Amino acid sequence: MTEEQQGTQVTSYNATAKGLHWIAVLLILGLSIVGLYFSDLPRGDEKTALRNMHASTGLLLLFLMVLRLVWRVRSGRPADLETTTPLQAKLAVGMHHLLYLNVFALIAAGMMSILTTATPVPFFGLFEIPSPFERDMDLHHLYEEIHEGAWIALMVLVGLHVLAALYHAFVQKDGTLRRMWFAGKS
Repeated sequence: MTEEQQGTQVTSYNATAKGLHWIAVLLILGLSIVGLYFSDLPRGDEKTALRNMHASTGLLLLFLMVLRLVWRVRSGRPADLETTTPLQAKLAVGMHHLLYLNVFALIAAGMMSILTTATPVPFFGLFEIPSPFERDMDLHHLYEEIHEGAWIALMVLVGLHVLAALYHAFVQKDGTLRRMWFAGKS
């Protein structure tokens, strides 16, 4: 029996799931860096260009997350490793649900923060999602606060997620981390 299979149960994520996961990680990292940078810039062309890139990349992340969710529902989740306790399995599922919910809330709040200024949400200059709202700066500021709070919550969740993966890799040494890694079997 390999680490990849227990009996006939697959215990590793497939290449598509791994690819979608790591692309999402890179997008979130890039969005975080750009968002932190442009949030302190004065109004002007540079801030507008970065905000448009941030919004476009956020829409790309939304598409990717929907694709991930569809893929997850269709292909299922690998079987737990034999070393996984029932509590760990429940915590892992709960963490994944919180991560998905948080990312969707973060994107929705970000889009609403733009749309409530009566500004369309751009997608890399290819198209725009028009705003159905009149300009409402109170709502705009509310959605900005929600967006920022959701980002902070996401960073906490990602930190816990990474710590759990490292715990499994270096304390339990059970192969959990390799389930989502490309190199080697898992």
